[in-house]
Formats: sequence, structure tokens, C-alpha cells
Amino acid sequence: MSAVSLNNAIYVAGGSNSSNYYSVFEKYTPGDNGASPSQPGDPGTSQPDNPVGDRAILVVTMTTGMEKEFDLSMKEVNDFISWYEGKQAGTGSASYAIDKHDNDKGPFSSRKDYMLYDRILTFEVSEYSR
Repeated sequence: MSAVSLNNAIYVAGGSNSSNYYSVFEKYTPGDNGASPSQPGDPGTSQPDNPVGDRAILVVTMTTGMEKEFDLSMKEVNDFISWYEGKQAGTGSASYAIDKHDNDKGPFSSRKDYMLYDRILTFEVSEYSR
């Protein structure tokens, strides 16, 4: 059996039987208290809406494989995306400073992590609300 979490639901491939074939898919949602799983394709089962929040976790994967994670406002995330897309189009600076805010600040009055455009492999944005 294999499982994956997606849009506040858990999908299990292989089902609840001991079959070696992944022909059965079950969907579990938080709060179902172990009730019978629903089948993703069953009539009446709607796909959950994508949550939209005012904050996000931005995970930037560098070309070295290192991942950098930041907890930012959506404005900060959108500013980063605008810089990245602008640089991809040929405008803007080669680096972008991300404010680390109060995360692990230590004795410093501010800390910034500078991202170099040509060192970014990919990035992921996971929105949430407080």
C-alpha cells in the first residue's frame, strides 16, 4: 500500500485488502473518525477547494539540492515570484533578499538570505491562514 496527502485528504493506493495490485484507491479526510473511506471517483464526492491564505511557506530548492524554507506573508511571496519572473524575462537584479524576520535572529537587528537567480532550481509555495 502507498499513501499520499493532497488538499487536506489522504489517498491510499491498494485499498484496505492485502492485494499486491494498486487497483483500489480510498480517500480519507480529517475528522472522519475511521468511517468508511470514500472512493475518489464516486458520484457525490467533490474535489476539495484549494485553500487560499494570507501567509505561505516558501521552499526554494537550489541547484546544489539544498532547500531553504521561509515563512512569509503572501505579499512577500508574490514579490519574490515577480522578481523571479522578471529576471527570467531579462530584467531585474541577479539576487533577491528574503527577510528572515524573527526566525533565529540571535543578536542581529535583521537577517536576510540572498537568493541568486541562476542558483535556483525550483520553488514551492504552500499557502495557509493563521
